[in-house]
Amino acid sequence: MAPALAPVAAAVVGRAALGPGETVLDVGCGTGNGAALAVGDGRRVTGLDAAPGMLAIARRRVPDAEFVQADFTALPLPDAHAHVTLAVHAVLFAQDRVAALREWLRVTRPVGRLSLSAPGPGSVTPTAVLGEVYTAYGIEGGDDYPTPDDLRGWATEAGWSDVTLDTDPAMAIPLADDEAFRTWMRVGARNRLIGSWPAKRREAFMRDLMAAAPRDEDGGYRLPFGAIYLTARRA
Repeated sequence: MAPALAPVAAAVVGRAALGPGETVLDVGCGTGNGAALAVGDGRRVTGLDAAPGMLAIARRRVPDAEFVQADFTALPLPDAHAHVTLAVHAVLFAQDRVAALREWLRVTRPVGRLSLSAPGPGSVTPTAVLGEVYTAYGIEGGDDYPTPDDLRGWATEAGWSDVTLDTDPAMAIPLADDEAFRTWMRVGARNRLIGSWPAKRREAFMRDLMAAAPRDEDGGYRLPFGAIYLTARRA
């Protein structure tokens, strides 16, 4: 997933319009895609994530940034810490999205900036594209992808100002082969949906998904995922 999200991280950082010497916070930093693009020009970059394995990779990849293991809904940082807060596909991992955005507001300076992304719109996500297979196996819903209006509403309720949104429905996840597809299926909500199934049923579901998934010209999988981008300011 990290290589697949690299273009999204580049778009998030680009929309943040980082300036020299700024303090930058990358919440839900994962393996450091956003942090890697933010370092330079005298900026102080901190990445936060709850997963120690991802942080270990991030520290190796981005030695010029600081990485902290923390829950991004309760950040161990003072008020008005950062000029810019980044979040690449992180907000959906918060159980209470408004509360998370409000905490990110707390640690951002007055007139500081927020730049984030989320999968979507829902019509171009894997759950929609592979919906017939999900339905055939009795799965309703799936991943909790937002609409642009959802994101705008969460940010506004959390107290962010000057909220703007953009979408890229063409963004897709490249998966090189069947093993990469299976790895993707083990990540996040997808695995939780089928984790209690018998092994034979899980395997049949996996094979049916792979048969229905879009392919690229090299024979690998290319799953439509989309991206919604949001930028905002702290008043």
